[in-house]
Amino acid sequence: MFHLIDGTRGQRLPVKPANGEGCNGCSYCCAEEPCATAVEYIGAGTEGPCPALEFEDGRAWCGLVRHASRYLDLPNDWADQILGEMFATALGAGRGCDAEL
Repeated sequence: MFHLIDGTRGQRLPVKPANGEGCNGCSYCCAEEPCATAVEYIGAGTEGPCPALEFEDGRAWCGLVRHASRYLDLPNDWADQILGEMFATALGAGRGCDAEL
């Protein structure tokens, strides 16, 4: 099942890359279902777009990596860089696309 995603303001997102190719911000993985990290840390459901899915400059981004404090309800953003790096590592950022159609 495909889900409509909010936040794109009608922008066309990039086409999903082949498995193993670098992430291009197409949002396919996060629009279909939240990852286990989002489920565990922000209580995301198991279906539909991830609530931490962000859009900027014509592509999608993981909000847990970019702005962890927003999604963890922290009082300020002082830990965003450290937490973002931890979430990026947990998600396998930089290892290439692993979303299967």
